[in-house]
Amino acid sequence: ADPLGRVRRVRPVRGPGRLFGPATRLLAVTVVAIALTPVFGSPVSFGLGPVTVLVLAVLISLIAIWLSGASSRQLGEGFAAGTSRPALLIAAERMREDPWSTARTHAALLLVTVVGSGFAGVRQILLADLEDMRRKGHLGTRMSYYTTGIDLTAAAILVAFALALTALAVGTAESLATRRRGLAAQAAAGVPHSVLARALLLETTLPLFPAIAVAGLGGTVISAWYGAAVSEHTDVPVPYGALLVPVGVYAACVLAAATSLPLLRRSVRPGELRYA
Repeated sequence: ADPLGRVRRVRPVRGPGRLFGPATRLLAVTVVAIALTPVFGSPVSFGLGPVTVLVLAVLISLIAIWLSGASSRQLGEGFAAGTSRPALLIAAERMREDPWSTARTHAALLLVTVVGSGFAGVRQILLADLEDMRRKGHLGTRMSYYTTGIDLTAAAILVAFALALTALAVGTAESLATRRRGLAAQAAAGVPHSVLARALLLETTLPLFPAIAVAGLGGTVISAWYGAAVSEHTDVPVPYGALLVPVGVYAACVLAAATSLPLLRRSVRPGELRYA
């Protein structure tokens, strides 16, 4: 209520979109159908391998995106109700206000994490298989003929990862720009700059942790499936390299979010209070 009457504010709640649920269910049914092919018919031919990997990567990415939004809401409500740390409380309120904003920002990053984790494991297994063929004299040409294509694929994934990190940094900076009046009001009320900086990093990294963990685990499952497919011909190593990818991705995401901290000092100036 104010001198001009009553004002009712409704918090906007935007989900992942109408096509998210049907697409996830369709991909899940496809994965189950492919997995049951060896039981009810002939074993899955190698030609279905790329299709299976593509469907699995997209399905795991959608699950990770959903987990990012759901965990943002649950973590926000849980920390907002029980924490006594100012930075965590501010971050929890922001996550609870719009939990799906982080999921929309992290979508491309989670897809790259799934693909990167799966590729790291497949690369390790493929190189071991090629080395075994070279020792046995079954390799028709030089090793560089095969490794060049693998290295080019890795370079393409790194370029996509760099673009996704850039999008994360830009999204964090855009979030600061749109909330500059509220940040300036918090700074004018006495909230230290260090608390606001920690809150900015927490609202980015907290919902991202479970999503990246699931994305990395999904990529490891893809590489393990590939290893099981080629284990009939040679001894394959355990794809430990796939487990290191989500760790590196998460550390890079924290650094990308930290690049917007210089903009925070500009956003909390008292002059920003005049902007709507």
